[in-house]
Parts: sequence; structure tokens; C-alpha cells
Amino acid sequence: MKLSIQLGVPILTGEPEYTAIFSTKSGAKRIFQQCDIPIPVSAYDICEKQEFEETLTKLIAKNLDVNEWIFKMDNEYDGRGHASLKVDQVRTILELRKKKVEMTEPVIKRL
Repeated sequence: MKLSIQLGVPILTGEPEYTAIFSTKSGAKRIFQQCDIPIPVSAYDICEKQEFEETLTKLIAKNLDVNEWIFKMDNEYDGRGHASLKVDQVRTILELRKKKVEMTEPVIKRL
């Protein structure tokens, strides 16, 4: 903000303390969701390892047709903080796909 004032160039955004939450990947997903813009199957605002594992398991269980899951950390840029997991060769997933099992809590726990 100080630089824009010194240069006499307007900033086309709100106050950083109010808009910073929307400059993250999770914040962008929140905005798209509120505007009913279609986004891929996803989850956001995950901070703990256990929450990540539980959320990923539920996403996989509800979307068995997805072969690869991509993870992105909110506070990284330029592709840093990205990872992926291919599940198309995971035996349990292959079995569930073949049997077309209903996703109940015990099945999700097995997964």
C-alpha cells in the first residue's frame, strides 16, 4: 500500500487485513463456492494431519472414479507445496470399484 501511494498508482483491492483470507487457495475456493461457480471435487481449510487423512478418505470413498488426487498448501506458490496421490493401483480401491460397494462408515474406515 505504501509503494502504491509513493508511485501514485491505485490498488484495486480492499484492506489487506480484510482481504488476505481470500488470497489463499482455500479462500478462492470459498469465493467460487459462494458464487455457485463449478469447482472440482475438493476440500479446503484443512490444518491438521488427522483432519487431512479423514477428509481425503471420505473424498476418495465418495468419488471412487477419481484416479489422482492433488494437494495444495495455502501458503505456497509457483507449484511449491503441491503433491499428488494416484489411487488407481490401490488394491482396496480396485476392489471397491469392482464390487460397487455402498460407502458406509465401516467401508470408509477400511479405506
